[in-house]
Amino acid sequence: MKNRILTILLSMAAILPMTTMAQSAMQIMDKTAAKLKSSGGIQASFTATQFKKTTEGQSVNGKIDISGKCFYMNSQQMSSWFDGKTQWTMIAGSGEVNVSTPTAQELQQMNPYQFVDLYKSGYSASVTNYQYEGKSCHNVRLVAKKKGKEIQEMRIVIDKNTYLPYSIRILQKNGDWFRLRVTGIKTGQKWNQSHFQFSPKDHPNIEVIDLR
Repeated sequence: MKNRILTILLSMAAILPMTTMAQSAMQIMDKTAAKLKSSGGIQASFTATQFKKTTEGQSVNGKIDISGKCFYMNSQQMSSWFDGKTQWTMIAGSGEVNVSTPTAQELQQMNPYQFVDLYKSGYSASVTNYQYEGKSCHNVRLVAKKKGKEIQEMRIVIDKNTYLPYSIRILQKNGDWFRLRVTGIKTGQKWNQSHFQFSPKDHPNIEVIDLR
């Protein structure tokens, strides 16, 4: 009987640190989500890199303006507007802009900050301490509980003082990784709704192709 009680206690002792770690990771994510949502408009400069499995591919530098669910992303390769419902995507040099109603997965690829709405749904969480460019950070790992999810894993480096993210890595269902490194960030920014909508007046020679 004593041996059985000892075995139960040892099992509980092994499980407890894992439970505490998961709760701690979720608390960090809660604080990060609250920080991002309460910071007003966010403007971030970034370097985005696509990987084929673990082989690093092309990197793109750009900027993204975010207000609630709306965003405007601009880089040398493309520009994209999303007003909360409709998305306009313009590839540099193509002479056209595509209009669509994006899926949640498509939005995640364009706006990695959407993790603030995803982490509570179907992911287990853990956290480790991490040094990022000399700053003390949390490294939160989110792993999908189901293999069918489009996003299988997210790793988010979060400043311990500001609770703002510095790096976001995403593992897609096909095994490819996507990494976004934040090189600069401003909070409290304000824009009109039109900032997140494509303007034909500003692009008079661009053909509009409606894919909805």
